[in-house]
Amino acid sequence: MTSSRPGGGPGKPFAGLAEHLVALRRAARMSQRHLAKAAAVSRGTVQRAESGTAAPSTAVLDALVRACRADRAARDRAYVLRNQGRTDRRDRLRGLEAPAPTLIRTAQDLGAALAAEYERAGAPSLSDLVRPAGDRTRIPRTTAWRIIKRRGLPADARQLQTFLDVCRVRPSAQRHYREAFLRIQQARSSRPAPPRPQVRPVTGPGRGTDKITPWFRDLMDSMSPEDIETALTIGTAYLIAGEAHRNGTAPPRSVDTIMRTARDLFVESNRLPGALRGPDSIAALAPRGDLVLVEAKSSSRAHRGAAPAGILTFRELVPGTVWETKSSRRAHGTRPG
Repeated sequence: MTSSRPGGGPGKPFAGLAEHLVALRRAARMSQRHLAKAAAVSRGTVQRAESGTAAPSTAVLDALVRACRADRAARDRAYVLRNQGRTDRRDRLRGLEAPAPTLIRTAQDLGAALAAEYERAGAPSLSDLVRPAGDRTRIPRTTAWRIIKRRGLPADARQLQTFLDVCRVRPSAQRHYREAFLRIQQARSSRPAPPRPQVRPVTGPGRGTDKITPWFRDLMDSMSPEDIETALTIGTAYLIAGEAHRNGTAPPRSVDTIMRTARDLFVESNRLPGALRGPDSIAALAPRGDLVLVEAKSSSRAHRGAAPAGILTFRELVPGTVWETKSSRRAHGTRPG
């Protein structure tokens, strides 16, 4: 690519910077060797900077300008020429087709304009955005990468300001960028929320709900949905397991998992003294005629190294939902006779 800027040429995108550095060195009446010593760099570094084929780093560029005792204007001119050379070498600016800051209307326009400013600034290092100088707001590395690649915008106005400062955008242009960013943010916040999917109401009774007796409906009204699900799950597992035992068939594997979980819950309830201080009702369902643990009381008289003693109350579930009490005083871990 042939540069239209002063001093540019094929293979030498930094020719303008090289001419500027040579002019500063000669104005200071220094040789390359003396300049390298004064700037604390090697002579080869000075030769590469004055060749026009590569750009020195910002730290080296500052050291060369200071060693030549150049003023602020000469330093700013060196940075402008360095950025122009990097832009020419990357050759990405023309493909962006970015609008001027005053012509930004959409988020796509703003993204293209910010990416163009990044290219015109000589593609600064992401570290300058992630760890900016001064008290500027840092931009996360992923966010900075998305801005450069035109895949996203700054998250807020503070990140936008950091991006513009690092890219050395003129204050007059920064005002247009801030106004465009504010318009786009307001347009996004005023968009109506997408409609929620309509949930079709259940018009008829669910499967099996017509079989629930009124007294059981009243009982469920006093229970939470989690308690209802637990009671029905364990009770159904008991019924299926009992039916399979009577028929001599194997119950589904899911029943084994439920029964094992229920058993572990009862064992933990019986073993933990803290959970058995005072009456502690344990809800469970079982086939009719089976004994169910419904109350547990802990005892302070426990032998050292032994499981806590206590009283377990068992009751029998009989037809008609009448609890016929068959209590027995037993130590924890034993089964009723």
